[in-house]
Amino acid sequence: MIERDLIKRVVSEALQFTLPKSMPRDIELGSISNKIITIAGIRRSGKTYELYNKIKELESKGVKRQNIFYINFEDERLRGIAADELDYIIDLYKELSGFDRNSAICLFFDEIQNINGWDMWVRRLYERGYKIFITGSSSKLLSREISTHLAGRNLTYLVYPFSFAEFLRSREIRYEGKELYSKPGEFNSYVSEYMDFGGFPEVVVAGSQEEKIRILKSYYDAIIYRDIIDRYKIKDTDMLSVALRYAIGSYSKHFSASKMHNYFASNRMKISKKTLNEMAKYAESVFLFSTVYKFSPSFKKSFQSRRKLYLTDTGFVRVLAGMQDYGRLLEGIVYVELLRRKERAQSSEIFYTENKKGEVDFVVSEGLKPTELIQVTYDLNRENEEREILPLLESMDEFGLKSSTIITMSENAQRKEGKKTVNIVSFARWALSV
Repeated sequence: MIERDLIKRVVSEALQFTLPKSMPRDIELGSISNKIITIAGIRRSGKTYELYNKIKELESKGVKRQNIFYINFEDERLRGIAADELDYIIDLYKELSGFDRNSAICLFFDEIQNINGWDMWVRRLYERGYKIFITGSSSKLLSREISTHLAGRNLTYLVYPFSFAEFLRSREIRYEGKELYSKPGEFNSYVSEYMDFGGFPEVVVAGSQEEKIRILKSYYDAIIYRDIIDRYKIKDTDMLSVALRYAIGSYSKHFSASKMHNYFASNRMKISKKTLNEMAKYAESVFLFSTVYKFSPSFKKSFQSRRKLYLTDTGFVRVLAGMQDYGRLLEGIVYVELLRRKERAQSSEIFYTENKKGEVDFVVSEGLKPTELIQVTYDLNRENEEREILPLLESMDEFGLKSSTIITMSENAQRKEGKKTVNIVSFARWALSV
């Protein structure tokens, strides 16, 4: 039970809060509707600032500020607040705000997954006519996993760290028109920095490499301790730390819980394969990384295939995995850009595939129909050209596609093979093409 005077202080401060400057993102949240708007994604990816942007948008459309209430449940003074105390927050808002009773009230709840029983409370508010926007750093807020108390009542949007286009805009770097084509070397240096330190907004605008690394370390610690250990009541924190470092070291590669289990056994660390799988699921549930399966028309075969693991932000590689492998980093940022495009389209899925000629990094599929094949290599040269192109040609035949793409750091060209075309494009041009 939290003292009511403390809750009153938090609410009073929230009502006096001045919105900070924020950059518009390439994200379009739904307008006020009959749905709860949910924003989910990894910690520090910009979810809070999307709430700020939405508040500013509503104000620009004539919604009175006193009818907008934002509160952050990450505030340590609200830690441990019980569900039956939440109504008091709304009562205080009404008492102190001077809201217009003839207009809708818009409620913004940041990191609400910290509150036990939040979903039933939000449903009650929704049924009383409030317009509600919520954020959280857990996949439990995704439509496919959300509690039955909110099922069908919410629209979920996934927010990722800055895209490459947002990375450039935040630094006030022009990339429209001739800039991109006349300065390829300069843009490649931006791509290298983007791979090295990722796209977390605060990291992107940080002044020095040392500061960027410190911020990334603090983010990782917060994800581990607040989002995983606290939330899932992990007791063996050392085992979790080793398991996650092993998994992160496997970024952009095939990942096997069995191999990880063998690694633990060889180092005389006793832990079950089941526990290791659970730890991997916890990390995935807080958006630290995600996995890609091999494409198959059979869901069962696809789900049973070897998985490939990708980090939501490549900045963690520099902090945790030691030596940089730029080929794998490039593959990683391509994957997250594909996730952003999937989020916008709401219709595609992402897989990899294998054939007799080798592996194709990404298969973009609409249902059971592959629509796009993408291969990623840092540098396309005589030594690796056949290894990269032949699997694409084989898969183009298999899936009935006439074109495919190789993403590299610099080359922009086409290779013809009969009626099939392989487009070779730089990451910068590909990432900025939407």
